[in-house]
Amino acid sequence: MVVLSVDVGIQVCGYCVCDVNKLDVNLLEEGEITLSKKQLLPQKLGCIFDKLEDKTREYNINAIIVETLYSHHRHPTTLGVLSQVRGIVALLSFQKGIGFYEYSSTRARKSFLGKGSGNSEQVKKMAENVLGKKFKSIHTADAFSLVVAFSHYQKVEKLFSFAKASGK
Repeated sequence: MVVLSVDVGIQVCGYCVCDVNKLDVNLLEEGEITLSKKQLLPQKLGCIFDKLEDKTREYNINAIIVETLYSHHRHPTTLGVLSQVRGIVALLSFQKGIGFYEYSSTRARKSFLGKGSGNSEQVKKMAENVLGKKFKSIHTADAFSLVVAFSHYQKVEKLFSFAKASGK
């Protein structure tokens, strides 16, 4: 299964394209969509949509994964803007008929680091250790951690399905 994972952002939007086979995750591409502060919000959203749509065509994506949004009460505007970015990713999923999955950052980090309280730098270091290569940024590493959470969730779902089918 080929998946596109997106670390939602309005200045820098990180993404990873990975091939997932059970718990094996093979990184096919990582990248960032860097946006100019001079661009208007609709231009930024259109740029993100177009770039991610290109990736769905190029790789024949089967699933799109994003992080569930969380915002501190001191930064409500950030949540509003990130919600719009996340919305265009969800729209892309819907328009292309691609499965849409979301995980909290705590769940993704717990899957990846073994604890949910890690920071983005720790995620990046772990991703580099796992793959034996440098990641471009914390944004692409965060996107990769979402893919790992997805692979773990898919494995658990199959186990539950098997147990249910066998009457256990």
